[in-house]
Amino acid sequence: MQDIAVKYSNKMISSLKTINIEIILAIDLKKGKVVKAFAGFRLNYKPLKIRNLDLSDPITLITKTLERFNIKKVYIADLDAIKNLDSNNLLIFKILKKFPEINFLIDSGFDYPISINNFKKNLKKKNINNFSIVLGTEKMKKYNLSVFGYNNRIYLSLDILNDNDKSTDFLKKSKFKPDVILMFLRNVGGRGIRFNEVKKILRVLPNFNFHYAGGVRYFRDLKLLRSAGVESAIVSTLVHKYLGS
Repeated sequence: MQDIAVKYSNKMISSLKTINIEIILAIDLKKGKVVKAFAGFRLNYKPLKIRNLDLSDPITLITKTLERFNIKKVYIADLDAIKNLDSNNLLIFKILKKFPEINFLIDSGFDYPISINNFKKNLKKKNINNFSIVLGTEKMKKYNLSVFGYNNRIYLSLDILNDNDKSTDFLKKSKFKPDVILMFLRNVGGRGIRFNEVKKILRVLPNFNFHYAGGVRYFRDLKLLRSAGVESAIVSTLVHKYLGS
């Protein structure tokens, strides 16, 4: 079984080289466990199990992933912090310290600059710096990126719920050009990509680096995203498929 899994993961790595798109592992944390995302319905997210393999421990999941794939970045969403519940900060700090070679994209529901500053102060005390901040429009109280300290490795996550979402509008006038994550919340959990919407957004916002999240299931999805100009894909379902092979 392990030989088959290695064969699949080697095939995936070869395919990624030809596609020329970076894969970022997505991890959703809830009450200290990795949970399986589906369509943005966070109340229904359950601890991650693949076949009979319990991968709800984030350190185990990352370790298993690194055994198979040459992943350099991991995206972590603290669903509790996003919902204004007790954060998973202590666990996140432990993860960052465990994997110093990985750059972590941290989405902990940062809403005001002080929330970022407090988070960064705690990490500075621990001499941990292998992270970037993710600002999600779902939580941001202000769309003025300059007040968040744009120059400090910030990704902007456009948290898109529907076709009429207007969260891209403020970027048209923005002087700052952060890396942008197109987060299609209704598609997370392998429900398919929103290719037409991606093309439309990239057309009206030509001067940004874009990353995609939400619904990637197959290699052909990655090819489509790369053809549109997307630089990386934040995925979980696609990786889980190979870990469970």
